[in-house]
Amino acid sequence: MKLLFIKIFRFEFWPWKVFYFPLLPYYLYLSLKNRSLTFPYIVNTSLRNGGFFDENKQEILSKIPEEFLPKSIYVQPNTVFFEVLKKIEVNNIGFPLIAKPLNDQRGKDVSIISGETELLQYFQKIGKDFVIQEFITYPIELAILYSRMPNEPKGVVSSITFKEFLTVSGNGKDDIETILRKNPRAEMIWVDLQKNTKTDWKKILIKDETQVIEKIGNHCRGTIFRNATEIDKAKTAEVTDKILKEFEGFNYGRFDLKVKSIADLYEGTNIKVLELNGVNADAAHIFDPNYKLLKAYKDVAWHWKRLSDIAGYNSDLGHEPCSFKALWKRIKTN
Repeated sequence: MKLLFIKIFRFEFWPWKVFYFPLLPYYLYLSLKNRSLTFPYIVNTSLRNGGFFDENKQEILSKIPEEFLPKSIYVQPNTVFFEVLKKIEVNNIGFPLIAKPLNDQRGKDVSIISGETELLQYFQKIGKDFVIQEFITYPIELAILYSRMPNEPKGVVSSITFKEFLTVSGNGKDDIETILRKNPRAEMIWVDLQKNTKTDWKKILIKDETQVIEKIGNHCRGTIFRNATEIDKAKTAEVTDKILKEFEGFNYGRFDLKVKSIADLYEGTNIKVLELNGVNADAAHIFDPNYKLLKAYKDVAWHWKRLSDIAGYNSDLGHEPCSFKALWKRIKTN
């Protein structure tokens, strides 16, 4: 009953179709204004489908300067596993490493791989193109939403989110499983948590000893999103402008990145971009547990208006959106 109450009254746990449904009339208004239901398609003119759907992580990250990227390789299902191991060795990617599908979103099938046996199992199971990335140990993970009008040299950062990984704190007497089962956030994803994490559930931590349970920074993996109001958005925008300097046609999206410190973020150093998503990216700060629903909807509306303005400019340049049929087919499969 407690979990049901949380799911109903904490909108951060609502299915995305339920959360966004009240804003449908506003989206329709923006669609009429742009004369297309799929106007976000032309916001990022350099991305496949504008990053609206079926975006390709390899294509996107290839436009980011190498200094800001983790070491990565891309694997196709017909690749011989020995060749995968050889590429890992040549690129000096050690274990543990990250494996994730090339096109999926929201943390689906993202895994931390600790050795060759686990990698082989992932390789045999995934059955589609995937990315192998070095595991970045920088302590701070952020989600940064950036946008830029195509006729302006500089962009703006409108959302910055701290990602707090699911962590357990010991009391010296109860095991990890017992403590976690009292955490509603962990309880709601308990089956997946047991499947995806490599944890000694019967381990007893000494008092105040902490252990990170899930190191994948996705909400569906137990991560808490915190609205990072203390981070300067203007300084952060200067850095994102630098990262995207050579990325023509990219006007809206969210960086998921790790950085050593906030001072390094402002300096543009010790930053590794894990992903850069297109127009389908949320302003993740709205899912802070303390955020109010009405304010969240106002923030979403602002971002949709921003998409509309960018799309309108690109439409005047002759860019055309995709058909609604193609978009609807994609929506029904999610």
